[in-house]
Amino acid sequence: MSLSEKLLELYFDSIYNPVYDFTTAQIISYRRLQAACIDKLQFEPNDKLLCVGVGTGNEILPILERNSQVDIVGIDISPAALRRASHKVRKQSKQVRLLQMDANRLEFDDENFDKAFCFHVMDFVKNVPKATEEILRVLKREGQFVLTYPSAGEGLKLGMNLFTESLSQNSGSFKAFVKLLFTFVGAGVVYVPLLFRGNRRAYSHSQLEAMFAELSLENLAIEEDATYHDFVVYGRK
Repeated sequence: MSLSEKLLELYFDSIYNPVYDFTTAQIISYRRLQAACIDKLQFEPNDKLLCVGVGTGNEILPILERNSQVDIVGIDISPAALRRASHKVRKQSKQVRLLQMDANRLEFDDENFDKAFCFHVMDFVKNVPKATEEILRVLKREGQFVLTYPSAGEGLKLGMNLFTESLSQNSGSFKAFVKLLFTFVGAGVVYVPLLFRGNRRAYSHSQLEAMFAELSLENLAIEEDATYHDFVVYGRK
């Protein structure tokens, strides 16, 4: 593991994951976008699903609520996140395989999964095209994928959109306002170190089309969330 990879793992273990459930995961638009992405997965009985960058496991339980028979394999670079995810799964008496793994180097055979899900992770991976290629490599022919990518709307514009929307939905309650303020301040603090990463970039619609064309994959749709400013790319291999 390189020094940059070790530092990224330390950041997630020490800063991001311990507060994620109380900050980012509580933002209304984030939760709505996550649910909309999960809803795009058309599960069949006993589907094998790969969750890339599963984090603290917030996507696992909603997926299992939709199809309790799905076989979920979750991977993440952070051991601390995987421990939290494992605790959530055990509390619900669910069986999920959770593995520490780099999205750029998936340790699975080709065409191993029926479905692939990667939500709000491409912001953090070292090589986005490589991670995308790896996800598609391990996906079966006709397998379904739902992946999100950061767009040029991220940053101050995104922050103002989220705060304005959440404020309008929590108006009239001082307690709700304080909670909202804590959520956004906390989310801001955990994202600050990410502003200093090298090679940080956002994607445009045309850039995503070009990237997937290079991977010889055209059976897809690309949508942009109007509030959260993530692109959602979904389709079949």
